[in-house]
Amino acid sequence: MLIQSFNINSVKKTQIIASSLYQVSMLGDMFALYGDIGVGKTTFIKYFINQAINKVNVTSPSYNLYFKYNSSKAPIYHMDAWRLECENEILNLGIHDYFQEAIFLIEWAEKVESFLPTNKLKINMNYKNNIRSISFYGNETWKKRLRKKFSRDFIEKSLR
Repeated sequence: MLIQSFNINSVKKTQIIASSLYQVSMLGDMFALYGDIGVGKTTFIKYFINQAINKVNVTSPSYNLYFKYNSSKAPIYHMDAWRLECENEILNLGIHDYFQEAIFLIEWAEKVESFLPTNKLKINMNYKNNIRSISFYGNETWKKRLRKKFSRDFIEKSLR
């Protein structure tokens, strides 16, 4: 179910949304990012991780497949599934076993969709007609968790 959508017309707005998402995140959360190349998935994740760990250099794990970051809240895994040739390769990486023991952010989540938990938060990023947008999809639990942090008023006030 669609929970919320925003136009992201500035880097500051992307940073506020990503930082706010980190604030409501908890152990066992799965954030599955979808969107074409260049829409801002890695930038969004960079701001999420920088909220957790100040001044860490966050880069795309395209060639390494994933990076692990240690935060005070939980380990954070940033995975890029772009290079996986088939979704079963996620099993060979062994990270499937850590889904409940960390916070996971996965770029190109559609490549490993069948291995992701059903209670994931789907984050769809889009860039069309010079408008960048982000949409959150999830179950009723996610809707309740995001209600306060992701009201339009909160995001707009944070930009002032």
